[in-house]
Amino acid sequence: MYVIGNGFDIHHEINSSYACFKEWLNKTNVDLMQRIEDIYGVYNDEWWCEFENQLASLDILDFSNKVSFENLPDLADEHCDRMWEDAQFEVEHQLASIFSELKKHFHNWIMQLNAPNPSLRLKLDLNDSLFLNFNYTKTLESLYRIDSKKILHIHGCVNDDEKFIIGHGKTYEELEKLNAKNLCKQIDGMLENKIAQCYKDYCSNLELHEQLAKDAAFTMVASLRKPVEELINKYENFFNSVSNVYSIHVYGLSLSEIDIPYLTEIASKAKNVLWEFSYYNEKDKERIRTFCLTHGIVKYKIIKLSDL
Repeated sequence: MYVIGNGFDIHHEINSSYACFKEWLNKTNVDLMQRIEDIYGVYNDEWWCEFENQLASLDILDFSNKVSFENLPDLADEHCDRMWEDAQFEVEHQLASIFSELKKHFHNWIMQLNAPNPSLRLKLDLNDSLFLNFNYTKTLESLYRIDSKKILHIHGCVNDDEKFIIGHGKTYEELEKLNAKNLCKQIDGMLENKIAQCYKDYCSNLELHEQLAKDAAFTMVASLRKPVEELINKYENFFNSVSNVYSIHVYGLSLSEIDIPYLTEIASKAKNVLWEFSYYNEKDKERIRTFCLTHGIVKYKIIKLSDL
């Protein structure tokens, strides 16, 4: 079995890194770039290198507070134009707009990516192999002539009618904990139960329009979480077939928090098999070793794609 990530396409000189997406977006839609900066705050190249994960990094409390302040209800006038729900509606409008635009432009960017470099073709065992592909491109089909029936594009493909699935890995509850820590970060060494109480006290002091705006922001950001569990259930037959493989090759996958649930499912089905991971930097090596240790994988090796 081969598990294919974006590093695989990058090895073939396809300009598919998130950094390339940033450059393309900066050329094609400066307005959207500015809106991202306005909502998410100042960011750098490192932010874009973790683009999908960073969709969960919005300071939700700060953002909803600003929107609430700009949309204070005016109930003194019987003909008032601003009501309690106005801040909520504005939060939903701003986030829905920017998320929709991001997805549309991400799709357009994928559609215009360059073709892979044939001279960088790797030596893969194509006989009776399965392919779990996290990429949206058709490098496996076009360059390696692999039957599409053997490939599962878990998050969509360029020729799919369905939209690409992009997003982060945080649940609603995890987003709340993350923002609670950000809220109370000025208190050094605060224990988790103290942070929870700090956040609870903060929420209890919010006015109705602020509470509605906050809840709407959390819901909108949480909606960008990739439906990992649903996808694993949807493709249950594919993941069950992993029990028949004798080796697993993970090429070009960063092992981010979005990837781990899929690999965990594979590890639970594939017992006593040889794993082979490619790495790009030392952080990749560290994540690989942690994953193997956590899942009791003792037969594994770490290689560079260029070695193949």
